[in-house]
Amino acid sequence: MKPTLLALCLLSPAALACDTSHLHLSGSVNVTTCSPRQEAKDCVASTSALYEYMEAVADDDEVITIGLHASPWRMYDGEMRVLTADDLANAIKPKLDGKPQRVELIASWTGVSPAPGLPSLADRVSKALGGFPVKGEDGFLWLAKDGSRRTTRQAYTVREGAGSYSLPRGAEVFTALVAGWPAFVQDQISADEPDLLMRAAAGWDILFLCPDKALAGFELAADKGSAIAAYNAALMRLERGAKGDRAAALALLERGAALGDGKSRARLSSERARASREEKP
Repeated sequence: MKPTLLALCLLSPAALACDTSHLHLSGSVNVTTCSPRQEAKDCVASTSALYEYMEAVADDDEVITIGLHASPWRMYDGEMRVLTADDLANAIKPKLDGKPQRVELIASWTGVSPAPGLPSLADRVSKALGGFPVKGEDGFLWLAKDGSRRTTRQAYTVREGAGSYSLPRGAEVFTALVAGWPAFVQDQISADEPDLLMRAAAGWDILFLCPDKALAGFELAADKGSAIAAYNAALMRLERGAKGDRAAALALLERGAALGDGKSRARLSSERARASREEKP
């Protein structure tokens, strides 16, 4: 019973003092898991299950479906790099050849406003596409083996254990936990594993719905050598726009560029050009 109670506390944004009041979370749900060591034959990695289930999503010429990870505030690609609405729109535009009637973002929370008065991620992508219809999900996303999906808005998520996420063959996959499980073991990750530190930081955003903890985690991972973490933290600070955020964001982009990240270098260049234009009378 003790591991379950521990997991109940760990998987609660409310217990972590994260402000999620606007998301209207309530109740609890159980995530079915298994141990590959004890049930190797019928226990599969969540990443494999997610890929298989996404392949089973119904194909429709009138719908562009895009699977990714997301929190109410931001989207992530497979490397856990933050994707802006413009990034996604630029990838979608070549596919708008007249047949598609809408885009569906198969990702948690993409159809929900992150705060009163702010547009959802789906609305942001739609705006970047010039008003083309984009539909998002209205809570934590679950995918079934046949490609069907549902959402929940639980305040507590119960799972057994705190390591990597595996599930019985054929069971539903809780997509936020696929990306978010490294957050459980953040304190056990060594400084010479910056990529895993970066993924743990993303977990605070995607699974625990705690963007402030995610930002702190990305900045830690950036300091330890993760260029993607530096990029992510910079974008978070630029979007937040509080006092000192812009200067900190530029320093993070410089860090990412120094680590060889092309996206950090490009964004740094554009931000400097923007500052130069604003300084002109």
